[in-house]
Amino acid sequence: MTQGVAGRDGSEPIAPEDIRAQLDRVLASDIFRSAPQLTAFLSYVVEQALAGRASELKGYTIAVEAFGRPAEFDPQSDPIVRVEAGRLRKALNLYFAAEGVRDPLRITIPVGAYVPNFTRCGFPEQEPAALAVEPAPPAPAAARRGRVWAYVALALVLSVAAGFMAWHLGAAGPESSVAMSSADTQTPRPAASSLPEQSASVQPAEPIPAPASLPVVAVVIAGDIVDPAVEDAARLFMRHLVDTMARFDDLLVVKSPGPALRPEEGADYVLTLNTSRAGDNIEGFVRLSAAKDGRVVWTTSGARSLAAVSDGTELRQLAQSVAIRLAQPFGILHADLRLATLPPGIACIYQALNFRRHMKADDHLAARNCLDALVARDPDFHPAWSHLALLTADEYASGLNARSGSPLDRALAAAVTAVRLAPASPRAHQALMEAQFLRGMTEEALKSGREALTRNPYDPDIMADLGARYVQLDRAAEGLPLLERAVALSNGRPSWYDVFLYFAAYLTGANKLADNQASLIKGEETPLALVARAVASAAADDRDGLEEALRMLGQAEPLFALDARLFLTRKGFSSPVIDRILAALGQAGLQPR
Repeated sequence: MTQGVAGRDGSEPIAPEDIRAQLDRVLASDIFRSAPQLTAFLSYVVEQALAGRASELKGYTIAVEAFGRPAEFDPQSDPIVRVEAGRLRKALNLYFAAEGVRDPLRITIPVGAYVPNFTRCGFPEQEPAALAVEPAPPAPAAARRGRVWAYVALALVLSVAAGFMAWHLGAAGPESSVAMSSADTQTPRPAASSLPEQSASVQPAEPIPAPASLPVVAVVIAGDIVDPAVEDAARLFMRHLVDTMARFDDLLVVKSPGPALRPEEGADYVLTLNTSRAGDNIEGFVRLSAAKDGRVVWTTSGARSLAAVSDGTELRQLAQSVAIRLAQPFGILHADLRLATLPPGIACIYQALNFRRHMKADDHLAARNCLDALVARDPDFHPAWSHLALLTADEYASGLNARSGSPLDRALAAAVTAVRLAPASPRAHQALMEAQFLRGMTEEALKSGREALTRNPYDPDIMADLGARYVQLDRAAEGLPLLERAVALSNGRPSWYDVFLYFAAYLTGANKLADNQASLIKGEETPLALVARAVASAAADDRDGLEEALRMLGQAEPLFALDARLFLTRKGFSSPVIDRILAALGQAGLQPR
């Protein structure tokens, strides 16, 4: 016979069926699905408590009845129950901090006892200012999954509005109302039924926000060129430069003003090419300046012989090199815009880039809130959907700022929306690769990644991302050249480029390159960098470095200490690569689970 259990706060009893429903939610999570011992432990103590036998929950009874130990089991000599109880407490804390953050009940196992506590989770009332944009409560999990899969199946033929609805149905969570009332964004107009009583005086109309837009770079050739050979070279250079920069279509817009327009009109930056002839050489000077005040942001110059540029190959390579330095994520424009006060549309995109550079939870939350508000206000702005998909993929892979519902479903819905809005956008296909990869759709993900690279073969971020996926799939020989090129092209790159290049070198036996990369990441403290540092220390027989990296990793990522294999699986690593990593870490006494 089961009975209601009094809430921990002394409130009315919680019905057994509600407790069992919560138990089912916990056991269905990623953390518990791969931990049968923890599943058996939690199931047993909950059922015993519901049956009124909480007083019988001792180390001996748990070991014999839950773990199948023989009747002669001695809890004094075998600490399995105490050890597993510690793991169970950590696992429950992780679950309720991530996947279960919005669950109606919370299950805990107090330290020093094995009797579970059950607590109702009441969420605070929203502030009056946010009530007007209060999101609908999350739908049941099964219904939510059904909607998302139906959306994904029909996404390529449905309207943009359907993608917009799929995202917000899946994303309804604690941050939604915060995002909509963020100081960075335009607060939506409240529904008439939710407005408080007002006087008959006419209220001023709210301003209509301008559509989201990207920075505009005007590209011009300065002055009149009288030498036909110099003019031909200048125009060919600029043609290749514009073509390359325009492929970064989620970060900027490139325009070539006609002779009747001033270059700074409607532009944020002006990129000017000055050319002259000095004997048999052509000298070129490229300057990027702010359109508003003429501030010089960046310059470069060079000289080439007319013979060297006559076939166009060298000019094309020079133009592409300049364009990549300027337009790439974490490039010159990004560095300048990062210090500026930006309109909301641009600000959201660059907040997302800042997160990908530093991988900090606060940056992730700020960028996601900003992008949520942006797609609500301007659902046709495809760069926002691409970057929202990438952020949502990191919500799953890195356990950051978890919302109720499946982040994998939401990431895929956002990526499909981006591709539908902008089928030619390289970043949209990159986002689709990320969402597909984490869902286990390996071949589809690699196809999307190759499509992204075909559409922009100059983007180091796409190169590094695709190269990293090859490394994780135990195809490091294919990922190594992509990562090497990405690192060579990106001076302001995030540390994860170097981390995955280290793994590629380590897995392919390129020991000299691996040593060089290990020295570059020695001071990095992101979780994956710490894994790489630990492997590098093990390979160098540096016991102190290995133990330090593992200690820091356990503090930064409790899931790694609880279940290293699950941690690496959620990051996207395949079993053969995980086996090699854990074998290396085993030199420090780590017992892979």
